[in-house]
Amino acid sequence: MVKQAFFREELTIPEDVEITLEGNHHITVKGPEGGPITKDFSHIRGIHVAKEDNKLLFTANFPRGPTLALANTIINLINNLIEGVLKNYSYVSKICYSHFPFNVEAKPNKQEIHVINFLGERAPRVIKYNPKKVKVDVKEDDVAISGADKEVLGQTAADLKKVCRIKKKDPRVFQDGVYLYKILHGDEILWQIK
Repeated sequence: MVKQAFFREELTIPEDVEITLEGNHHITVKGPEGGPITKDFSHIRGIHVAKEDNKLLFTANFPRGPTLALANTIINLINNLIEGVLKNYSYVSKICYSHFPFNVEAKPNKQEIHVINFLGERAPRVIKYNPKKVKVDVKEDDVAISGADKEVLGQTAADLKKVCRIKKKDPRVFQDGVYLYKILHGDEILWQIK
């Protein structure tokens, strides 16, 4: 495999988005639909990040394969943040039950989401979330999780699915839970189960 002497990649910053770079690895993104969102990329050794005019520059000297892969991952994460502060992402989950009807309630003052009456349990199942970064909206059997940070939204949707995990019962019969079925970017559908 041919070795690469120098890696350079540019990421153009849109006019409505403001990006600040603290040190080499703390990046803050702010836009019309969200922010400021700060990410710590202190684990990216060997990759230099700089801001020039309306571009972010990523450079590395004599990069190896893992360094190139890490640089492309960081570029995609920052690009997702830029897209998120321009138009928010939405993760929509469906409440599914066949045994006991249950519902989901968001409690922003406690920073918790409660799953109430799951499998007839008296105590609600609870997950933590950050209401400053995530907006939770429950309409009938749909739970819409929206915000600018795609990573936080995905983690919140995954935590909501995980809290409804059923133990010591046949998973082919007991399929109750909260399942992700649609991802939106603004009004555009990125992914959907049909």
